[in-house]
Amino acid sequence: MKRNILNFMVIILFLGCGASVPIKFPKFPEGTEGKKLKQVLEGKRKVGVVAKELPPAVRRGLDRYGLASEWQETIRAAMKTTLEEYGYYIVVDIDSRSQRYDELARSQTGITRNQQALGQELNVDHLFYVNMTAVPRVECKIELLKDAAAAAAAALQLAMAAKGAEVKTDNTTISRPTGVLYLTVFVEGTLVNVETGRSISYSVQEPYRLENQVGNRQCPSELVAFNEALKNATKKIADRLSPRVVTVMIPLEEKDKEIEIGDKKTVELLLQDGIKWIEAGDVEQAIKSWDAALEESGGTSKAALWNLAVAKWYQGDLDKAQKYFDQVTKMGGTKFIDSKKRQAIAIFKIEKKRIEEEGE
Repeated sequence: MKRNILNFMVIILFLGCGASVPIKFPKFPEGTEGKKLKQVLEGKRKVGVVAKELPPAVRRGLDRYGLASEWQETIRAAMKTTLEEYGYYIVVDIDSRSQRYDELARSQTGITRNQQALGQELNVDHLFYVNMTAVPRVECKIELLKDAAAAAAAALQLAMAAKGAEVKTDNTTISRPTGVLYLTVFVEGTLVNVETGRSISYSVQEPYRLENQVGNRQCPSELVAFNEALKNATKKIADRLSPRVVTVMIPLEEKDKEIEIGDKKTVELLLQDGIKWIEAGDVEQAIKSWDAALEESGGTSKAALWNLAVAKWYQGDLDKAQKYFDQVTKMGGTKFIDSKKRQAIAIFKIEKKRIEEEGE
């Protein structure tokens, strides 16, 4: 059960200082949403992003703002970028297969027939549809916005007028009427498993606020607001329809002063050699060093056991990692198995259970 864990790291959590190993795992949405997403995904990650063709009424509405031509290109690029940033999906480029892509984009009901064959043809496990369900709502307002630059200039003038005397001025008191645009997009994302037909959807309808330069009463650019609103919508959708990859830095042990058998100095040197190999990117040599440290200690080095458990976890050999974690937990006691190690072991158990359930 080997896995490549050297992909893009999205969120990094440090459980300790010093030498450590990066372990990554997907963090699903909480509660029933996360459970349903797991059911749809079934542990598979290849996905193609499809921006659906706009319904006629929505297209006419967007044409009034000059935005219809921007829809598909902007939302497809934004959704693909966001999913790649979240780090879970393998985003497959199906754009180049224009005829098939156009068929999917025109479909307003998703995949209904020949799902498995289509998935094999496109080399995807899932299709990620993005659809605009209503015409964006645009509203321009005049609001009083604080002009920090003008306030700072006024304070400087007062200070100069006072010939060096200390003058206290509230830099937040100067405000000017300014144009502010509120643009609400109505976007829906739907993830479809092409083999089973299971799907999960999430809709976004939150306004994006764009301010003009302070003092400019004109309404800001609708095109800029539209593009930014779509980017924000993709992040909201990804929060619900994509796991976010988290990388945890699991600490390693460099010393072990509590071994009962063998030469302590030799054990310590072997532990440190293993860390040097890890830092050089050679996990197998690190494991050999820690195996030698464990052998030298007559199996009593908790540090060697811990490092071996972390290394096997890193390699994806979760059964051996479990074996070492169980041994060191039994031997270590609360002094060695501190809160950070307990947290690391808890994360390992959750991730091992997820992988077993998904059959990775």
